[in-house]
Formats: sequence, structure tokens, C-alpha cells
Amino acid sequence: MLLIVNAEDLAGNAAINEASFALMEAGVVTSSTVIANGPAFREAAAAIKQFPNCSFGVHLNLTVFPPLTANRGLAPVLDRHGRLSQKLFDVPVTAGLRDALIQELIAQVQRAVDAGIPVSHFDSHQHIHTLPKLFSVLKAVQRHFGIRRMRSTINLLAPDQRMTAMRSLKKRIFKLALRYHYSTASPEGLGEFRDFYAALKDGHMPRFQHLELMVHPGAPEAPYLREVNLLKSNWRELLPPGVALANYRSIA
Repeated sequence: MLLIVNAEDLAGNAAINEASFALMEAGVVTSSTVIANGPAFREAAAAIKQFPNCSFGVHLNLTVFPPLTANRGLAPVLDRHGRLSQKLFDVPVTAGLRDALIQELIAQVQRAVDAGIPVSHFDSHQHIHTLPKLFSVLKAVQRHFGIRRMRSTINLLAPDQRMTAMRSLKKRIFKLALRYHYSTASPEGLGEFRDFYAALKDGHMPRFQHLELMVHPGAPEAPYLREVNLLKSNWRELLPPGVALANYRSIA
């Protein structure tokens, strides 16, 4: 099994950048995804060059921070301050909004490319790439840049959670669509690092060829603070034989 430990929300702020790069330096974070319209983007892009052994993707974002494009078609998803917002989840995607969303996401990825970031894959803020109404938007951006690696959906749950049959079916449908419409490779498994750690401690090692673990360095919430402390622990010594750290470039 290959484990990809992906730091979320890079460029979201200075604290996230500092904590994420510190964990890369320590060798426990192997990948990260950058919010290209984030307020600390320039600092993140400059530091990325120091970590050639990590993979870096774009954290496609349509729900926070000001957009990079001044497109009137974005109006339905903007708040009163002109920032991208949670309205995205409630509004229907008309043809005009679809075109505006594609242009915004292309601008975000292009900013990363222009900054010299070797974009290996896509995922998204608040998992917007898994919304059925945005599937055609997602595929248009993939085709524009030729990106064929992307995060799938969460299938590694906390020990006290169970996957319902309907939720499982929706996830299988999304994975099939992701794979066969503009063929895209994804890790077989996805979950939170803290849930993986709990399973590891209990001796219940998940069985995937590739498993992506999400971490949130620099986030102030208590669960994420505990998560960083777990990352700094001896958890790698608990891994069974045949399990190694990797990044998104190992996905074929």
C-alpha cells in the first residue's frame, strides 16, 4: 500500500503555509493542494520549489475568497462583498454560470502554472468537485490543462461511522464517471488522517493500493490541532510491512 498524506488549503493564510511546509520538511506530509486565489498564494508558490519530493495540486475553490476573474456571470455565487460563497451549493447551474465557473477555475489553475507550480492533480475546497451539477465544469477544466489525476470521494470513515447503501452507491457512480469521462486516475481510498490513525492503533489496517489521507495543518479547530500532534508522533513505526509513503505522482 502507498499512503499519500495531503495537506489541505495551502495558501489559505500564513499559518497554514508555515505548518504545512514544516510537516513536509519533517517528511510526514507528501502532497498538498494550493488555493490559487488564497491570500497567501505568492508565499506558498515561492516555498513549493523547496520540496521537489512532494506533489502539488490545485485545490479548486468556488466558495471562499475573492474570485480571480471579474465575470458578471459569477454573481449568483458571490456574497455582498463580491467574494465566492456558500451560495454555490444552493443555486442552479445555468449555462451562463457554468461558463463563468469554468473561466474562474481555469484562471485559478493558470495562476498556479504561471507561478511555476508543477500541478500534479486536482481536488477541491469543501469537495465541490464531487457535486453532480459541477461535473461538466470539472471535466472542462481537466481537459483544458490535461490533468488526469484527481481526488475521488471519502470512503474511509471514522470507527463509529457506517456507510449507508445509498451513500455507497452515489460514491461508486461518481468514481465510475470520473474514471471513464476524460479518463482520470484517483487513489482507491480517501479519508481523514485521524480516522486512519484510529484504525491503525486498533490493528484494522485499511486495504487499498493507494490511500490518500487529508490533513489540515494550521487550522485552529481542535480536531485539526490534535491531528498535527498525531502526525508528529511515532505513527510511521506502526505501519505494517509493505506500506510506504508516496505522493500523487505514484498514481497511474
